[in-house]
Amino acid sequence: MAEMTVLINSRPFQVVCADGEEAQVSQLAEDLAARVATLKKGNEKIGDSHLLVLSALTLCNELRDMKHEIEAIRQDVAKAGTARETLGEKMGDMEEALSAALVLAAEKVEAMIPLLETPDA
Repeated sequence: MAEMTVLINSRPFQVVCADGEEAQVSQLAEDLAARVATLKKGNEKIGDSHLLVLSALTLCNELRDMKHEIEAIRQDVAKAGTARETLGEKMGDMEEALSAALVLAAEKVEAMIPLLETPDA
C-alpha cells in the first residue's frame, strides 16, 4: 500500500491507496480541492465540516444526474435495438417479396420466349 499526502482546503491529509493508484488519487484530490475552493469563494468563514457536506451534496447531485443520463441512454439503446429488429424483419419481408417478384418476372419472360422466336424460313 502506498501512503501519500493530499491538500484539501490548504490542509494536508494522509491517505493510503493501492500501489500504482497514486496518480489517480492525486487527480481525485485535486478535483475535490477545486470543488472545495469553488464552494468557499465568497464565503471564506465556512467551516471544514460544512465544506465537506456541501462538497458531498454536490458530488451526490452530479452522480444522481449521471445515473439518470445513463438510464436514459440505456432506454434509447433498447429502443434502437427494438427498431433495428423491426427493420430487420421488414427487410426480410421485402427481400422475400422482391425474390417472389423476380421469380414471377423470370417465369413471364420465359413464357414469352417462344412467342418471340421466329421460325426459320
